[in-house]
Amino acid sequence: MKHPQMEMSVFVRRHKPDGSMKVVPCVMSLLSPDDGDDAVRLHDEVAHGLSKDIFVPSPPDEIRRYLGDEGLAVGIKHEGRLICLRTAITGEEWARYTAEGMGLPPEAAERAACTGFCVVDKEFRGNNVQFLSQYYAENVIAASCEKILTTVSPHNIFSLQNVLDCNYRIIGLREIYGGYTRYVLRKEFRPAVPLWTHWHMQIPIRDFERQRRALEAGAVGYKLVRKPSGMHVLYAGAGNSPCAAKDMLI
Repeated sequence: MKHPQMEMSVFVRRHKPDGSMKVVPCVMSLLSPDDGDDAVRLHDEVAHGLSKDIFVPSPPDEIRRYLGDEGLAVGIKHEGRLICLRTAITGEEWARYTAEGMGLPPEAAERAACTGFCVVDKEFRGNNVQFLSQYYAENVIAASCEKILTTVSPHNIFSLQNVLDCNYRIIGLREIYGGYTRYVLRKEFRPAVPLWTHWHMQIPIRDFERQRRALEAGAVGYKLVRKPSGMHVLYAGAGNSPCAAKDMLI
């Protein structure tokens, strides 16, 4: 799938190893196959040492695939060097295969994109470039897709907070990627019905059983909150009326 080229200037903080911090100019744009080596470098630098329970790394061939016609890759560069990479799957067959791996039925992948990964150079973290690159990617994806699917580890609180803040909704909690627990999330660009958040319930993030019961009843997770006892996920129902939504809460 061909995507229009758009370039945007962003000015973010760089924290250098010597302890200095300075705002520097960067450029955000779509990447091409020519950026493959830089994309593999950044991915491998960030993935090194991370547990697969937090982040499942991608092989170099797959990283390069995101930069081709089947995918989308948003990059932020400083002085020509890639410092942030966000990827997505836009090819129909690849998206269908990925959604199946999430445990979703075939119809879930219709007119859907799937996120890949987002990695940020350690010197540029704390700038909310995850949000910038997410909305930049959505601006492109929404022209041909109705929704976007992703997965996040319950143990990766930072990433889970990010995707929920970007208005994804938890629709599943499954063992995937060879036995790793993952939330399955979906963002609909033009949802047919609203979410009724006045009738929500709070479930501890460690209570997988209650969360699965809520999901089976049709509720979705939409927010992460911190309590004295730990992190909780807020679940609510979606429907044409609050009464229909309340029936999803158990």
